[in-house]
Amino acid sequence: MLLLVLLSFQTKCSKKNIDIEIINISKKIGETSGLEILDGNFLTHNDSGGGAVLFTFDKSGKKLSEHLIQGAKNTDWESLASDDKYIYIGDIGNNKGNRKNLRIYLVDFKFKLIDSINFNYSNQLNFKKRKRHEYNAEALVSFNDSLIIFSKNKKKLTTEVYILPKIHGEYSVNFKYSYQVNALITGADYNPKEDLLALVGYNSNINKQYLFVFKNFSGNLNKNSFKKYIIPITNAQIEAIKIINKDFFWLTSENEGEGHPKLIKLKLK
Repeated sequence: MLLLVLLSFQTKCSKKNIDIEIINISKKIGETSGLEILDGNFLTHNDSGGGAVLFTFDKSGKKLSEHLIQGAKNTDWESLASDDKYIYIGDIGNNKGNRKNLRIYLVDFKFKLIDSINFNYSNQLNFKKRKRHEYNAEALVSFNDSLIIFSKNKKKLTTEVYILPKIHGEYSVNFKYSYQVNALITGADYNPKEDLLALVGYNSNINKQYLFVFKNFSGNLNKNSFKKYIIPITNAQIEAIKIINKDFFWLTSENEGEGHPKLIKLKLK
């Protein structure tokens, strides 16, 4: 029987140690919910209601290409991850708590659908539509031979850690750990070279945006503390992150009503 551990840390929350640069992205990529880097350019997608399409864009925000993933469906795409074999598309959004078709698509680097990983939450018994529940997720990372999902828990403002193998199948998962982030987690990335995990999210009013940095993450999920930063940006809903190194990150933010979605270059001082 798995030991379920609630990890709660005293963290300093800082906004004075961050420099950001904001770049407008093409309006055709209005909801940019996931972020990866492929051949020196960015890879992203829209979330629920969008087509089964991956977009590439450059560092100036210019849209370069669109790639339809034949055989896939965008029910609520929320996150991207990759390794040396596949791009992983997290069709894991479950905002209303009523989905029974959660999946992760495995796509090759020619944008051909190879397979899918289907899963459910073993403790979820209630599938009625509701606003506050613990069975939503928008953050996915590749970690060694596994995929890790970080939940967006509106009930407790925690994030739960779910682990899946990178193998096609039907899985029923329960969380292994929970981090007391006091936020709604919307994006994640893991950099094996830096052994660094980064999460992004916001508070329940979506008027404060956060970066969470976990150092020395590998193999010690239950022993990690993290540092929490306030990202100095307003009128934004940050949804995705990509680590370049321990001090340099790229983020994207959805278009909130007016204007363009945003590519954000963030550096820690």
